[in-house]
Amino acid sequence: MGYIIGVDLGTSGTKLAARGPQRLSFQRRPTVRGETLAARAVEQFLDWAEIPRNEVDRLVLTGVRTSFFTRPLLGLPTFTVPEFEAIGRGGMIAGVERVLVVSMGTGTALVMAGPEGCAHLGGSGIGGGTLSGLGLLLLGEGRPDRIGQMALRGRPEKVDLLMGDICKVDLPNLQRDMTAANFGHVAPDAAPEDIALGLVTLVLQSAGLAASFTLRGKDVRDVALTGALTQLPQAREQFDFMEECFHLRFHLSDTAAYATAYGAAVCPEELYTELKADG
Repeated sequence: MGYIIGVDLGTSGTKLAARGPQRLSFQRRPTVRGETLAARAVEQFLDWAEIPRNEVDRLVLTGVRTSFFTRPLLGLPTFTVPEFEAIGRGGMIAGVERVLVVSMGTGTALVMAGPEGCAHLGGSGIGGGTLSGLGLLLLGEGRPDRIGQMALRGRPEKVDLLMGDICKVDLPNLQRDMTAANFGHVAPDAAPEDIALGLVTLVLQSAGLAASFTLRGKDVRDVALTGALTQLPQAREQFDFMEECFHLRFHLSDTAAYATAYGAAVCPEELYTELKADG
C-alpha cells in the first residue's frame, strides 16, 4: 500500500495530510484557486515530505472548492469526498464511540461522528473569518496568528463584561469569571492587545457555546476541536475553562488544524467521486 494524500481546500488555507504505511505528514499552504495551483501545492508538499510521486496511490480532495475541480491532479488517481464526512472522520477519537466535531475554520461547522457515520448538525458564521475581518477593522491586523500573539498581552476586564461585574456570587452554571457580554465593558484606556484578546475570546467562546447548545439533551459529552483556530495560543486555556462550565470533554490534538485533510485520507472508498481525465 502506498500513500494516500488528503487535501483540504479551505477558504483561508490549504491543508495536506499524507497517510502512508510508516508515517503521517502534515502541512499547511496558502489558499489555492483552480486545478493548476492545487496541483502545484500537492507537488510541493510531496517534495517537502520526501514522498516520491510513484509511491502515491491516490489524492483525495475535500472542501467546497472541489466543486470547481473536474480533472485529476499530477496524473494521479484523484477523488473528492463530502466535506462533512471528512470533518467527522478527521475528528474521531480512539476509544470514543460518538463525538461532536467542531471545525473552526473560516466559519464553524458542527458534525456528529459515530458508528452510523457522520451527520452535519449545523454551524455558525463566526470563525476565523470573523477574527481576521474584525482584526483588520479594529487593529489593522488580519492574520489570526498575529492577533493571537497580541492577545497574550491583553486583559479581559478591559473589554468584556464579566459575571463578576454584575454579581457578587457564583450562580448555578454561571461562574463569576464567565463572560456576560463580549465587548460589553470597553474601558477608555483599552489597548490594542485588550481588543485582540476580546476578539479571540468572542470567536472561541462562540464555538464552545455552539457545542454546548448542540449537545443539550444528548448523551454525548465528547467534543473534538479541529481547524486552524485550534492553533491560537489561547485555545487550550479557553476550552479548559469551558469544559468546567459546560460539563463537556473538549479534545484538542497537536494536529487538529489538519484534521479535515486527514479525514479525507481515511474516508472509505464508497464515498469517493472520481475526477476523470476526460472531465
